[in-house]
Amino acid sequence: MPTFCAIVSSVSLMVFLGLVAFDASPVGVFVIGILVGLVMIMQFIVFGTHQFVAFALRVCQRAGAISTVNVVKRFRGLGRGG
Repeated sequence: MPTFCAIVSSVSLMVFLGLVAFDASPVGVFVIGILVGLVMIMQFIVFGTHQFVAFALRVCQRAGAISTVNVVKRFRGLGRGG
């Protein structure tokens, strides 16, 4: 319940400030809003990718298939074209 109340409070404040800013500069609000939305989406994409890679490494290590050192060496080799 506290999380829900915090979300409602944050959204209410964001809507109020957005309406005040929209009254002053409508185009600026749209541009900044789109940029903020893109950054927020990118944050979840990066986090999800990190979690997926970490999970895959744990699975491979438990299976004894590969060590973290070998994964890093292979990844660095990809950047060099090897």
